[in-house]
Amino acid sequence: MNHLKLKAASLLFSAVLLAGCGLTDEKITMKPETGENIQVTLDRGDDFSMEESSGVLVVYQKKKVMMRCAFISREQEQAQRASIITMPFEIHREEENYISYSMGGPDGMVNYYMYPVGKKTWLYAATHLPPEAAEKVLSRIHFKEGSE
Repeated sequence: MNHLKLKAASLLFSAVLLAGCGLTDEKITMKPETGENIQVTLDRGDDFSMEESSGVLVVYQKKKVMMRCAFISREQEQAQRASIITMPFEIHREEENYISYSMGGPDGMVNYYMYPVGKKTWLYAATHLPPEAAEKVLSRIHFKEGSE
C-alpha cells in the first residue's frame, strides 16, 4: 500500500514539474511610426513563435513563416483599401474597421488583413495561408496599445 502511495506522490510531483515547464505567451512591443507602442502577445502553443525584423512582425510555426504583420497609420490603411480596387481581388470580410481580402501575387494567392490595434495604428497582415488557417493564426495574436 505504501508503495502505491509513493508512486502516486511521485506521479503528482512529476505532473507539477511538467506543468511549470509549459510554454508561456511570447510578448514583443512594436513601435510603429504612428508613435504608439503596440504590445503583441502570441500564444506559443503548437510550436508558434514570433520575431521583429525591420519593423515587421513575423509569426512562425516550427520555423515556417505563417504571417507577416506591419503596423500602419489610418491614412495608409485608407490608401491601401483604395488601391485594391484597381487590381483583381476577392473580399472575404469587410466592415467599417476590418477587411480581409485575397489577391494574386508572384508567389501565388496572398490573403491580407487590416484592422485597428491602437488609436492611431492599424495591423496590415499578409499570408499565403488560406483564410480559415490565417484566422486561426490571427486568433493566437493579441494586440494592446500601451507603454513598454
